[in-house]
Amino acid sequence: MLEKLWYLAVSAVIRNREGKVLLLKRSPDDEINPGKWDLPGGKPDPGETFDRALRREVYEETGMHVVLTEVAGAGELDLPDKRIAYLILACDVDTEEVRLSPEHDEYAWLAHGEIRDLDLAEQFVGLFAAFR
Repeated sequence: MLEKLWYLAVSAVIRNREGKVLLLKRSPDDEINPGKWDLPGGKPDPGETFDRALRREVYEETGMHVVLTEVAGAGELDLPDKRIAYLILACDVDTEEVRLSPEHDEYAWLAHGEIRDLDLAEQFVGLFAAFR
């Protein structure tokens, strides 16, 4: 049996001034987690640091510039063909203007208690379980 390859990914818990968190809903035809709510993020490019990768991914997916504040969590996702290790970083922004990429078709700024009602991507269920 072949061993699955591991990949690294970064995701952002973006908070606005009121402490609400930005969640993005994946497009229904997206390859990964179609129609699920998730956090902005993705894989670092070769030689790219985690912080630079996260800033780039957040900008590509939302048009926002973020300030990284702390590590919010980590996790892993076991897919049929690969495994992904996630580093989740908390970020602050000074705007709520979001420009969505084609990967997502909806966004919401939500209080922690509102997140429990969403159909979350599997890798983020544990992160938000404490808010249920």
